[in-house]
Amino acid sequence: MDTRRNLYLAAFVGASLSYIFNVLAFTGTFDAFRWFVFAVLFLGVTVVFEKFVGWQTGSD
Repeated sequence: MDTRRNLYLAAFVGASLSYIFNVLAFTGTFDAFRWFVFAVLFLGVTVVFEKFVGWQTGSD
């Protein structure tokens, strides 16, 4: 579980930084609520995708 936690954390940090820099570059403003929604959706999609891959490969 430690490796999985590290991968989730690295993916979340990378996606969050990318989102923040892109929002600042294109709009010039940052909204914490929109970032929170992005973070929840990103983690949700990541977990669902991992479950789907586990189901398809039988390594659940």
